[in-house]
Amino acid sequence: MVSPRKGADLVYENVVKQFPGKGGEPVTALDGVSFEIRQGELFCLLGPSGCGKTTLMRCTAGLETLTSGRILYGGVNFAEIPPHRRNIGMVFQKFALFPHMTVFENVAYGLRVRKTPEAEIRRRVTEAMELVGLPEILKRDQGPTALSGGQQQRVAIARALVYDPEILLLDEPLANLDAKLRRHMRTEIRRIQKRANVTAIYVTHDQEEAMAIADRLAVMNRGRVEQIGSPDEVYRRPKTPFVADFIGKMNFFVGTVTRAEKDALTVHLDVDQKSVHIKPIYEGDKPIGSGERVLLCYRPEHLLITKEPDAGLLSGRVQIIQHLGQVVRYEVGRANGQVVEVDVDHMVEGIAEGAEVFIGAKHREALIFRADDDTSGAVSVA
Repeated sequence: MVSPRKGADLVYENVVKQFPGKGGEPVTALDGVSFEIRQGELFCLLGPSGCGKTTLMRCTAGLETLTSGRILYGGVNFAEIPPHRRNIGMVFQKFALFPHMTVFENVAYGLRVRKTPEAEIRRRVTEAMELVGLPEILKRDQGPTALSGGQQQRVAIARALVYDPEILLLDEPLANLDAKLRRHMRTEIRRIQKRANVTAIYVTHDQEEAMAIADRLAVMNRGRVEQIGSPDEVYRRPKTPFVADFIGKMNFFVGTVTRAEKDALTVHLDVDQKSVHIKPIYEGDKPIGSGERVLLCYRPEHLLITKEPDAGLLSGRVQIIQHLGQVVRYEVGRANGQVVEVDVDHMVEGIAEGAEVFIGAKHREALIFRADDDTSGAVSVA
């Protein structure tokens, strides 16, 4: 059996995973997934429930067998390597610590299974606990149930790192922590991963978490990868309506292009029967032309709210005003039932819940897609 080269990239080649379905029809969980993760990256698999992200992680660990395709690490197909020889560390959502063992023995467990000498076990456990910032816990000779949730999570990470894995898999590791602790622990996980210099795959459905922690991320939907990029790239230049809608908040408006110039479009909006002149942000290969149906897309922070009809593109009534700390969010209901979200940095004088208002755009640039590019069925438009 060939061993993979240490410090290599992890490559997925046309990975397909099917499960038996009702009536003999297979259910496709992964549908031709291909991409690579660079050595030392903290890479997030992000998507809604059922998108395939956990299945891909389990295939990487060897807990599921591929239907077809390959997962290569250092040029070697993981299918040729038994799961216990892949040198992968795993951190689970529920920590999976042994309550009847001390913290030391929990962290040492994988080393004892590998029959590591006692002196080496003590050295490695001490180093791992120092790496996660909990060296003092070892002095107390206590079990994990006496620790806080954040401490238990760090012990679980120490246990996964203690035998120097090539790849670290984290399956929604912060899901059971409260909001404040989750924010703290995602910073800790990134610090620990970079200090350990281990390639990490982080599975989550929490877009904020993925954006905060990842070097790069893959947005998955229905067993396919919709887009891969840095958090900034995916947020600012989403390539599909699904990605635009899933990453952050997005408002969609349907219209028809009435005029197409080299670097400008005029779009006639369906509901309000108004035309907007934009400089399009579009990632497609073929330019959008006159007569095409389109989705015009604005983040809440790219819109403004006003009482002045001439400054607005569309009209509506304020339903809810939310104070979210750095921004104030206005939820504006339109006559067709759509709710538009507008974020501003302060309360707008004279606009209260129930007020009739107008919504405009702060900038001429706008993200745009062809209307038939929305194949996910997840985008609510008007």
